[in-house]
Amino acid sequence: MDSKKKRMIEVSLKLFSEKGFHSTSIQEIADQSDVSKGAFYLHFDSKDDLFVEIYKYYTERVLQKLSNMHQETGKPFDQFTKQVSAFLQLFKEHKEYLMMHFRENVHLGDKKDELILNLHKQSYDWMEDRLINIYGEEIKPYIVDAIILTDGVMSGYFKWIAIHDLSFDPDQLAGYITKNIDILVQGILTNSAPPVFQYQDLKRFKQKSDQSFQAVIEQIKSQITDLERGERQQIAEALHVLEEEWQKQEPKQIIFQSMIEHLESYATIKPIVQSLKTYL
Repeated sequence: MDSKKKRMIEVSLKLFSEKGFHSTSIQEIADQSDVSKGAFYLHFDSKDDLFVEIYKYYTERVLQKLSNMHQETGKPFDQFTKQVSAFLQLFKEHKEYLMMHFRENVHLGDKKDELILNLHKQSYDWMEDRLINIYGEEIKPYIVDAIILTDGVMSGYFKWIAIHDLSFDPDQLAGYITKNIDILVQGILTNSAPPVFQYQDLKRFKQKSDQSFQAVIEQIKSQITDLERGERQQIAEALHVLEEEWQKQEPKQIIFQSMIEHLESYATIKPIVQSLKTYL
């Protein structure tokens, strides 16, 4: 990413968390970023566009960190705890990102809604992968309920940490969080009650949209710029096949599945690639 663009993202995030989105002007962002107002518009169409870029920038950092840790060996539960710890450490270093979420509700229309839905799907895929690795096939009928509970516990801690500026040790808190998630999930598995929600109830995950499909493809492309040339070329070719197949009147599922399986072999982009499964 261009150094000026990165600087403006980091400065605006700090200003948004302190003053609020609506109370921060583009001129303030430009001044504190040591760039001209014209330079701002070279990188962002508007303040709303900048806000969306902040979401993308920090979420991609989180997903990249988790993807790198996914390659580690060890018991699945211990891996999960380490990943939650890494997640907490990242947000400990960037509390402004959390404050931006909780300070005020910003309405940016379809562009932000599209982004949030894609990120939500990536988060779902990551938690599904973790929970199935830990609890096996037994959890699958209850996976949506288990993910909602897991997300609720983690989101609750992030919210209270941000609002009250709480100090914490990432490893200690991660251990506490995952231990209590385990209690909740074990309760689901030992309870004879049927699941409350299942995947088919998540209707927004099943919406087929050319715009959202292309948004995921573009996000993957932005993630591979630092890879070696050979890897970049192979990923680009697989993405090209997916884009061509998507444009057909009746896309072949087997081609989608094979390309996605190939792309999932690259840990850097695996969480984003899993979002493409929505379109199968």
